[in-house]
Amino acid sequence: MKKLLWACAALCLLTGVGCSNQVRYRTAGHWMSTADGKPVLYQTYLEGTCSSGFAGFGKGCSDTNSKLKRCTLNPDNTLLCVDDTTANAMLNKDIPER
Repeated sequence: MKKLLWACAALCLLTGVGCSNQVRYRTAGHWMSTADGKPVLYQTYLEGTCSSGFAGFGKGCSDTNSKLKRCTLNPDNTLLCVDDTTANAMLNKDIPER
């Protein structure tokens, strides 16, 4: 009986460690043109920590933030993306405003 108890405890410890992982989900994107006609992509995404749980408990995502990146299209068709800190501060209460 003790061996079974120790095996269950070891299984819980081994599967419980490292269950959560950082994730990033793309939620939406929208192309617009600036005043001078250059295309800009506004890319929104959700970033946070998700867990697969153990035996149905602890499954789901927590500590998530919505974020926005502004991407400009270069002449060689590459994107240069930067975080939009003003929008990120408005979307998330825990990100300090600058």
